[in-house]
Parts: sequence; structure tokens; C-alpha cells
Amino acid sequence: MTGLRDEWLIHSMLKRVGDLPQTVFLPVLRIVTDDREDVESQWKALVAKRRRRGLFEPPQRSWQRQYGQFVAELEWVTAELLRDLPFATVEELVSDAVAGRLRHWLRFLLPMFGAVRIVPKGWYAAVMDMGVGVSTFLVGPIHRTGEEADGTLVYEIPECAMHVVVGTQSAQENSCQMGCKAACEKVFHAGGPMPLEFDPHLPGLGCTLRVHPAH
Repeated sequence: MTGLRDEWLIHSMLKRVGDLPQTVFLPVLRIVTDDREDVESQWKALVAKRRRRGLFEPPQRSWQRQYGQFVAELEWVTAELLRDLPFATVEELVSDAVAGRLRHWLRFLLPMFGAVRIVPKGWYAAVMDMGVGVSTFLVGPIHRTGEEADGTLVYEIPECAMHVVVGTQSAQENSCQMGCKAACEKVFHAGGPMPLEFDPHLPGLGCTLRVHPAH
């Protein structure tokens, strides 16, 4: 059941954000690059690796394939953009685009997050554990390791799925910093009901997530 849930969630999310490397970031790269022919050649080789779901492909493999293709394309296009543009400029471009699509994807759920303000204190951690647990389709196994003095809940992600699904066993640094951390912190910002803070352990594959209490 978890495999089917993760496949459905990643498929649903990628319907909103999956085209961004090709339809938003690649056109910008074509404008700023000094070697458009090389860009086109590399992109053609990259998309040639895309695979459709096989008839008997299991849900876990389908989830990995879909997510892995997206991350690989995002990582490539951001790395190429960084050859010509400052990190802050590329981060703003990527995080704004991803955050905008995520807000649309979550448009019916985001207002409901306000309900965490009325969760009894004794139930808060358990409720957050259930909510954070749904994110396994994006980050893989995640578990709470502590609670800070102000009520912030601390979760550890030992090997984030964003890095693992590509199959290189190396950190997908730009995808992580721009497409996940910066984008998610814009959606779940400090002024909202569930402020999130990510601390990627780059060049490692793990991450620490802090869920701050709403103010």
C-alpha cells in the first residue's frame, strides 16, 4: 500500500512540476549559454533516457523512475545555468517556479494546515509525525529525533530519496538546495501555520527537518 501511495503522490506532484526543467529552465539556459549547440546535444541525450512505465513495473520501481528522471533533468539544467548565472539568481528562478507549482498542487490542502493551531499540546507531536510521515514519497524514511525548547520538532532524513532515486549515490546539490529546500521553505514559510526549515547535509545524502510552531 505504501508503494502505491508513493507512486500516486509522486505522479500527481510531477504532473504539476515535472515539466519545469524543459519548459521553464531550459529556455532560460538557451538564452544565456555561449554554446547552445552543446546544450541541445546534452539535453537530447538526457531526455533519451526517459522511460515509460512497463506493463508489469512494480509501484516502487515506477516511483523511483519518475522521480529519478525529474531530479536528473533538474540537476543537469541547474548546473548548466550556474555556468552563466550567479547561484542566487538560479536559486530564485528555480525555487520561485517550483514553489508556485506546489502551491497550486496543494491549493485545497494548504488552508487546512491552519488547523494545527488548535491541536491540543499533548497531541501536537503525534499529529505532526503523521503529517510528516506522508512526505516519505519525496524524502524516503524519516523519523523524529527530538524536540527543542520552543516546541520545534526535529526530524532526521538519513538518505533523502531526492539523492537516492538518481542512482549515482551522490548528492544532487542544486535540486536539493533550490528545488526542495528553498522552494518548500517558501510554501511553508515562517509566517504560515507550519513553518519548515531544512538543513541538507551536503555533500552527504541526508537532511534535518525542523517543524517550527506557528506564531
